Amino acid sequence: MRELVTQVVAERVKEYFADSPVGASPRPVIRPPAEPGALAELEHRSTQSLEAGYREFLLLTDGLEGFPLLLLGCRDWQPGGMGEAAEEFRRTVLDSEPEDVGVPPGTLLFPVAVNGDRSQGIFLIDTAGPAEERFWWTGEGDSFFFAGFADVLGFLTDAGSCNPKQSLSS
Repeated sequence: MRELVTQVVAERVKEYFADSPVGASPRPVIRPPAEPGALAELEHRSTQSLEAGYREFLLLTDGLEGFPLLLLGCRDWQPGGMGEAAEEFRRTVLDSEPEDVGVPPGTLLFPVAVNGDRSQGIFLIDTAGPAEERFWWTGEGDSFFFAGFADVLGFLTDAGSCNPKQSLSS
């Protein structure tokens, strides 16, 4: 996980310094690790177990800032945090019939990333069925399913690094 986070941050830092003018985009920020008690609270809030890779990520850095998608950490769920924007996006997604991409009705969706205009996000999903995928990246016409958070980070670094499913039913 440490190597994946390093790759994601290194790629984002390169993009940041390649901007003209330098600093035109948000500055990448690595946060201090989440406390174990905060992880327990987050797991309770999500009403599902945290996927092992996401848990490991949060113990390394409690979210990442300065990316097209804010990778949410425990601190983002405090009042006034980006968790509120992520929750708003979740409601929008639930209203848009996620069954069209194979997400069964009643599936638990917990936001782990959201962009600033609430048009794209990544959810931890808890499917009651046989699906192995635990993460769903959706918005702006995209729908990608990933087995683990490491796959999500790999995709952020290099979209060609994996071939995510575009539907749970495929």
